[in-house]
Amino acid sequence: MNFKKFSGRLTTFFSERWIQLLVIAIAIGLPPCLVYVGRTSFWRIVNDTIFETGILFLITAMMGKWGKWLLHLTFILSLFDFGLSFGCYLACGQPVTLDMAYLILGTNSNEVSEFFSFYFPPVKIIIWLAAILLLVLLYCFKIPRLRPNLRISQVGATLLLMTIILCFPPPSRGIYNWCDKIPPIKYLFIMKDYEPLGKLAELRHDTPLEEVSDQHPQHIVLIIGESFSKSHSSVYGYKLDTNPELSRLTDEGRLYAFTQCTAPAAFTHLAFKNIFTLWDTYESKAFDKAEGIKKGLRKIFMPWIEDPNAWYNYPTFFDIFSQHYTIRWVSNQESHGMYDNVQAAFAKLSDTVWYAGQHPEAGSRYDEVVVPVLKSYLKTDSLPSITIVNLMGQHENFYQRYPNSWKYFKPEDYKDRPEHQREILAQYDNATRYNDHVVASIFDLYKDECALVFYFPDHGMDIYETDPNHCGHASAREQKSWDLSLHIPFFIYATDSYRQAYPDQVAQMEHSINNPFNTKDLIYTLMQITGWKIAKDSVDYSKKSLFVSPQ
Repeated sequence: MNFKKFSGRLTTFFSERWIQLLVIAIAIGLPPCLVYVGRTSFWRIVNDTIFETGILFLITAMMGKWGKWLLHLTFILSLFDFGLSFGCYLACGQPVTLDMAYLILGTNSNEVSEFFSFYFPPVKIIIWLAAILLLVLLYCFKIPRLRPNLRISQVGATLLLMTIILCFPPPSRGIYNWCDKIPPIKYLFIMKDYEPLGKLAELRHDTPLEEVSDQHPQHIVLIIGESFSKSHSSVYGYKLDTNPELSRLTDEGRLYAFTQCTAPAAFTHLAFKNIFTLWDTYESKAFDKAEGIKKGLRKIFMPWIEDPNAWYNYPTFFDIFSQHYTIRWVSNQESHGMYDNVQAAFAKLSDTVWYAGQHPEAGSRYDEVVVPVLKSYLKTDSLPSITIVNLMGQHENFYQRYPNSWKYFKPEDYKDRPEHQREILAQYDNATRYNDHVVASIFDLYKDECALVFYFPDHGMDIYETDPNHCGHASAREQKSWDLSLHIPFFIYATDSYRQAYPDQVAQMEHSINNPFNTKDLIYTLMQITGWKIAKDSVDYSKKSLFVSPQ
């Protein structure tokens, strides 16, 4: 192809398609630009968008008649991604990311509905739909008078070509940094990561145990809350009385409130994979996008290469404790998710599973619905047993987590906070106070038993603490928000009978109140309590467990 023909193709294509190229550029670049305006990343995003548009122009122009079809396909994919990215910007102030998609897919249909109703008031929905409709109209409808003449088209085509050179990204960016901008690849990452959940029951691990103590407690209860922010617990110094009953039990010396506990990650799907397996991946830093993309590409294009460090290649909680305990799972969450949520995948490994959603006769879906079920198990339970209680806790929408009779806090209690925050803060604190009642009611069920009851959430929340406009799960790429959401409340309730039966363990608890601990090591703590360890395991349990021996 000679230069004249090459130039003619570029000029003609620019003249006919410049508006469509502009629309695609807006769909690609607008959401992240809105998020990062005023930050150093803003100009990088602008640079990337211009470069990508120039490359798209060159490829589609040189393809002749097929070029317009590639352009149409690119627009469809870009519009799809714009819908998700712009929606996430309106909801959470960030473009769609792999971690945000994990958050949505890792939950269930009811929670997804609540997520959108919490983050999407009608005005945001109107803005979102209007933006999508405007892009479609601009792309599809030709306006003859906007078609440039030959000279302008030549100049425009030349400038777009120059952008490929002028905006060429530095070598450090690499191919991985572009992959999460291609919608098919981006969402394939997610599906490949969720694939093992469907076959978790087939991935059981033979994990022989050896006895290290003749003390084997009969009743262990794990209450796992949802989205409980330590900074909103009055036990830990919050100015409002959100935990009156837990505070009373702590003051009486019957409940231990540990001060230095953290979650493995600020999202449920990662936290549960750490808590319920021996996978040891503490996400102490905000997500490294490039590293996540590399792993995703390997899963998609090299599925035959097994990742030895994958979470499902490690023994699970159930592989270990089902050898000596009956394990029950009682949940006020859902038994399925959009793809299949991680809680449900682990619940299936239990001996008995009870979901409130599958028992409409149980009544309301507030968390107290689990209390009668636990009471019935106490009457018929075959010992020894471990009971896992999965609550809705303080999950969005906060106002749906408690009955109307529990509206204790009002917006006027937060006069020192911006007006747009007050109603949400009152709702969250009401959910926390109701949650306090539910957890204390479960403690009360076991008070006459020889039982040890743990209570902790999967992760915390960022309730307007790092950004006056951000309320919800951690902003995964903001370190301050991530750090805040990792710090969680952690409680252990020891009944009077347990104290008498296991005084040495109680002494260890009292000595370990300020001991740093991450819930990814919960299995090691429970093995220490129950008197077992993995045979021929070189792990030093004393360094992994929450409890340390008194000096």
